[in-house]
This record gives sequence, C-alpha cells and structure tokens, in this order.
Amino acid sequence: MNFDNCQFHSLEDMLDALSPYISARALARICEINKGQLLQYKSGVKKIGSKNIAKINDKLNNFAIELQKVKLLEA
Repeated sequence: MNFDNCQFHSLEDMLDALSPYISARALARICEINKGQLLQYKSGVKKIGSKNIAKINDKLNNFAIELQKVKLLEA
C-alpha cells in the first residue's frame, strides 16, 4: 500500500487502513495512549480531542522515522 498523502477523518478509518500492518493496541503502545481509551476513540464511545490527534500524528510519524533505521542483515 502506498501511504503518500494518506489522510483520514476518523481514527477508525485510519486503523482500518493500517490494520494489515498495525493493530489498535500496537498503535496505543506507540502513541503512549491507554489502549482502552484508544479503543473507545476507535469505536466512537469517546470523542478524540485535538491534543490526542496531534499526539497520535506526532508519535506515529516518529515511529515511522525510527522504523526506517531497522535493517535485517542476515536471514
């Protein structure tokens, strides 16, 4: 999947698109957000605020940068 200019209007849509690669629980760990809280945001039980949207965007982008440093040397 090409993630160039991927923008989502809900956490649910974003997690659906990322689901082949990352789970909601993994995203919660990466973003340092309580997994129960993140799942409530995903399901719509709680509305996600702009502060947590910014935190998710920042942490996910930082994770992507760090992931680029991972190399497999031998199999």
